[in-house]
Amino acid sequence: MNDHSPHPGVRARSQTARYATALAGAATALLLTVAAPGLARADEEESTQSAVLVEQAIALIANDAGDARVAERIDDALAAPQKQGVDLALARQALGLIERPGDSVAATRQARTLLLDSLGGKLPSAPRAGRPATGTETGTSTVLDEFKPARGISDGGDAVLLAVAVAAIGGGLWLARRLRPPHTLRELEHRTTRKEGR
Repeated sequence: MNDHSPHPGVRARSQTARYATALAGAATALLLTVAAPGLARADEEESTQSAVLVEQAIALIANDAGDARVAERIDDALAAPQKQGVDLALARQALGLIERPGDSVAATRQARTLLLDSLGGKLPSAPRAGRPATGTETGTSTVLDEFKPARGISDGGDAVLLAVAVAAIGGGLWLARRLRPPHTLRELEHRTTRKEGR
């Protein structure tokens, strides 16, 4: 009789390899669990440069992050040890506008302008001439406002697009009904079973 079952030694090595793979996977998962929070904390470390913190405050304003977070970032910029490249008087004026009671869009817009002026109109992350952006550099000196598309039908173009979509759906349903085969699947199955029963 020809026995094709693997040799006991081969089976033992195969099982050992599976255990080693499982152990390596568990060790990798443990390392990622332990190391990932440390990496995240390293990314969250606050800058010691006032210019970078002011740029972050501008980005927070652009993304509607709230006056409290913006004020905190400006405070950090005013207290940062490396104050080069920032007009601190303009940053303080911007902080005063942000901390003013009431939610004024005009005041927030004016604070953003003051913060940009405090940097001399140029963001620290702006690309240097003749060199592509690398690493965490944005490659642009523009901080755009948060994109908030209109909801529902906001103009004539939206209405036309909706009408075309409804017409396409209606036309597709009409064609599906008009061009359907004369017999349904149920009728064909019934005919087939009747013929087989003869």
